[in-house]
Amino acid sequence: MQQKLRKIGIVQNAPLAGDFPANLRAIVQGYRDCIDHGAELVVAPAEALCGLDPKDLATRASFDAQTRHALTMLSYELGSAPLILGAYFQFLESDDLWDGMLGEDDDDPQELRKPGRRATLVPYLVEKDTVTELEDGAVTDIDGCRVYVRIGEEDILPEGEDFDLMVHLACRPWHATAAEDLQDSLRWEASTNGTPVVYCAPVGTTGEDIYAGGSFIISPEGKTMLRLPFFETAAKVADLEKGRPCAALPKAEELLRQALQRGIADTVKNTGYTGVCLPLDHPNAPLLAALCTAALGAAHVCGITFTGNTALGKALRITCRSVDAAALATAAEQTKVAPGDRLAGMLTRRLHAALAATVADDMGYMLLSPLARREIMMGDFTLYGDSCGALAPLGNLYEMDLHLLCSLLREENPELFGVLEEPRNPEIDRIIHEIADRNTAPSELANDRGGLFREDDVRQVQRRLITSALNRTQIPMVLHVDSPAEQLRFPVFNRMND
Repeated sequence: MQQKLRKIGIVQNAPLAGDFPANLRAIVQGYRDCIDHGAELVVAPAEALCGLDPKDLATRASFDAQTRHALTMLSYELGSAPLILGAYFQFLESDDLWDGMLGEDDDDPQELRKPGRRATLVPYLVEKDTVTELEDGAVTDIDGCRVYVRIGEEDILPEGEDFDLMVHLACRPWHATAAEDLQDSLRWEASTNGTPVVYCAPVGTTGEDIYAGGSFIISPEGKTMLRLPFFETAAKVADLEKGRPCAALPKAEELLRQALQRGIADTVKNTGYTGVCLPLDHPNAPLLAALCTAALGAAHVCGITFTGNTALGKALRITCRSVDAAALATAAEQTKVAPGDRLAGMLTRRLHAALAATVADDMGYMLLSPLARREIMMGDFTLYGDSCGALAPLGNLYEMDLHLLCSLLREENPELFGVLEEPRNPEIDRIIHEIADRNTAPSELANDRGGLFREDDVRQVQRRLITSALNRTQIPMVLHVDSPAEQLRFPVFNRMND
């Protein structure tokens, strides 16, 4: 089938929920950049105008009015090339079954509900002085080109209809390995249907979710003709007839690093802090400090040490605060806790956390927790001690993830990491993954029943997951860079009798 649209532009912005003026300006600027490079059709993300994950804000009448006004204003700013993007459409919900439910409880992330009102993401075609609502997952005619438009990553093709172009407007957060799997899936779609595929995704962080961007266009032959950068705003145009295939995807650990840096930078900015404080005495401190320095700049990172170890801070040129531990010993004496026992260690960590939080508040900085996933899931942390902080950037990473990131960063900063040892007991992480992430019954994992792991190891992990479940509900916010995202706080009491 002959391709009628030769030059297609993509606008990849970082929209904030409800910030219609800023989102509108970003779309218009990206659109004009694409027009300057000859774009015949421009595509923007599903939430480019309304903002990422507005939750029940999208069900308010004022939000609906602002959306419609912003779409109208956008149409006034356009030139000859049409624009495809998504926006929330509201209507009254008459089914009482959904009363009181919010979008995060819904299986479909593009739908939001509250009593009496419902909002759902739908695609729009915006042309000069004209706004047209499109049917999601249907074909529409645009300047003689039949375009299939779908919000989300699922592919539900219309039966018995031909089309010249497929457009996917993404609305799901990023997670590790998603980029390669998604590209392979859409490459298969393009070659199977014999049409180009446009995939457009936003950039940014909202709550614990990170959106990666990395929008791309695939030719009918399954070749990637254009890829926008990951975790950065951009606007580019692809020539489907004269363009050349682009480079391969970045390595998984490089994307993971970029995701963490973007998540840290956005979270600090969106919450009104000017920098971060982090403990330098924790084993994960070199990795966390290096990520924060790359994300925020050394001038906005402060390391706090209670042992006088400032070598890490000097290597990264960050501010260091060395706190005298004499006062801690005095405070411990008042509690009559015997030095050297378990309670004394817990008390020390809690006093460290209190002092670190005070330093962070004095500087106007966000306090970070250095905890990683195994520590959180197994309960290997002190509540109100090393779990203290507003954000745990590494909290979704297993030991192997940490090792890969350290190996990557060691090439740039060899003095930070020294000799890297392979992760100890990787089987523990795999058992946690099976039970907590994949919801596999522990009895299925034991080697005496066809599983891959020792019965004692499986049962030990099972017990630790159960006993630490309550403490996990009080951990800081975690950047979701692995899938499934919600499993850190997933209750596992149901596995007690397995």
